[in-house]
Amino acid sequence: MPALRTLRDAAIFAPCYVALDWASYFDPLGPFNITPWNPQAALAIVWMFLGGLQHAPAVFGTIVLADALVRDAPGGWLITALTSICLTGGYAEIAWLLRSFLADRGLRTSRSLTVLVAVVVGGTAIIGAAFVGVLSGAGLLGQTPGLDAWLRFWVGDAVGVLVTAPLLLVAADAERRRALLALARRRETLAQVAALLATLWLVFNGPGRPETHFYFLFVPLIWIAARAGINGAIVAIAIVQLGVVAGVHGGGNLELPVLELQALVAALTLTGLYLGMMVDERERATQSLNHTLRLAAAGEMAGAIAHEVNQPLTALANYGQSARMLSEGADPRLPGVLDSMLREANRASEVVRRLRDFFRSGTTRLETVPPEELLGAIRRIGTQVVGSSPVAFDVEGAPDLPAILVDRLQIELVLRNLFANALEALRGKAGRIRVAARRQDSGDLAVVVSDSGPGITAEMRERVFEPFVSGKESGMGLGLAISRAIAEAHGGSLEVHPGEHGEFQLVLPCRR
Repeated sequence: MPALRTLRDAAIFAPCYVALDWASYFDPLGPFNITPWNPQAALAIVWMFLGGLQHAPAVFGTIVLADALVRDAPGGWLITALTSICLTGGYAEIAWLLRSFLADRGLRTSRSLTVLVAVVVGGTAIIGAAFVGVLSGAGLLGQTPGLDAWLRFWVGDAVGVLVTAPLLLVAADAERRRALLALARRRETLAQVAALLATLWLVFNGPGRPETHFYFLFVPLIWIAARAGINGAIVAIAIVQLGVVAGVHGGGNLELPVLELQALVAALTLTGLYLGMMVDERERATQSLNHTLRLAAAGEMAGAIAHEVNQPLTALANYGQSARMLSEGADPRLPGVLDSMLREANRASEVVRRLRDFFRSGTTRLETVPPEELLGAIRRIGTQVVGSSPVAFDVEGAPDLPAILVDRLQIELVLRNLFANALEALRGKAGRIRVAARRQDSGDLAVVVSDSGPGITAEMRERVFEPFVSGKESGMGLGLAISRAIAEAHGGSLEVHPGEHGEFQLVLPCRR
């Protein structure tokens, strides 16, 4: 039930928000206690960003509760309600903008990181102006200048969100969580964290003023970001912020105003995030280049094999024609058998020639294939692949399937590869191969091939498409690599879904 799920999430969110507000309550400014670091704002924004804006009423109630418990509602309940409305509306607006412009919720590109930074910095500035405006209008700022209060609020919220939100977004992504766990198990990570903690101790307890040593934090941060990418940078920045809070609470050798210290943390945060992102993007570019080179090599090999195989196929067809002429007067069933042999030989020759053309020049001969013809080809190819094995083969097609615009022979080759891969996963045992065809939200057609054999792990999800990587003893590792290349050449895609059982999804463009 959605209502019960919302109540459950709110029951988790509220105590976490109040706890973060209490933990970050230090160095308050003015009668209304404006603090220089507000990580709880990130919790509210990320919850509405991931879960939807319907959580705004729960956020409002939690902000009112936190103000009463942590600050004793110094402005009275009316002012608490007004400021809570400002905060809730502002956080909801930031969440809405992120939902509109941040398609990559895992922060995997520089663009997504820039969107996050721009929306957070701009949004918190507006929220701070509204918040301080309410206090100023009610005469609750006391002797505190309005500009100082606004700047304190802006820096506190902006830094709190930029430090905490990336960590929450990464934690909400299953793939990124696995990467963080793998990072935590590395020995180098322990050395990096130790270096970071030692530098933090030097900042607050070493000789001289903290600002003299603060820039040493860039050294371990650069080391972590260069080696672990954005995941390492996010964790390192969170540790730095917690170290700053602990240093302030512990009464270290702090002569630098907390606001200026937070400005330095903001500079460190942006440096670490962008450096880690650039490292990740460089790594992805290197992997993509290697994959392209391996796929090019696979194409060369496939073209060479196609050239060599085409000659005996042509000879086979010629011998079949000769046998057809010599069969006159023999068993009346023999001409039919020879005709079938000739059809299959010509079909195989055409597939080989088209595959060779595809790898030489990327040629595809597009034609409109109605859904009933596609389903018929799926049943025919699947039946041929399964043969007499103890494997059940089922095909399910949705009633509203669109016609697709594809190279018929190339797509049949992809389907044959997927069915053969599913049959191989069952290793000759009794099982089931199921094919489901359905319309995507984009209007394209998706063909999902699943089997009851062991599935693909998340770590192997991309490696199965690498050329020359095969789980078969006699396999060359070209089938899935060629199949994905064909799918992408059509403007579609071929992906594998990790899980207990094998599942591949082939997306084909509809006729436009």
